[in-house]
Amino acid sequence: MIHITDDHFVWLDVTDRMKYGMKMIEEIWLGHELYEVTEEGRDSLIEDVDLIKPAIARGSRICIEVGHLPKHYHPKQTWDGTDKKLIDGYWYVKMSDLNLVGSK
Repeated sequence: MIHITDDHFVWLDVTDRMKYGMKMIEEIWLGHELYEVTEEGRDSLIEDVDLIKPAIARGSRICIEVGHLPKHYHPKQTWDGTDKKLIDGYWYVKMSDLNLVGSK
């Protein structure tokens, strides 16, 4: 699941996967740097695999860094004024329409 903090930083939330047991925790731990992200949006690197379960118990999310959103990110305005078509469960829009929306 994607989690976006107030400072527009994007995280991949893997908290639900941590509930599958120690094997899943170790598998993700070995492949990625994991962070504890609190409700307030503060984050800290988890330096020991044994700190994951207490972090979840405190109500924090366990996340992997993705990166910052662009400065001009406007999620609700991106599709305004575009012609959209639903084809086989996918939404299609003309690229030229998106470029026009971004230049307003």
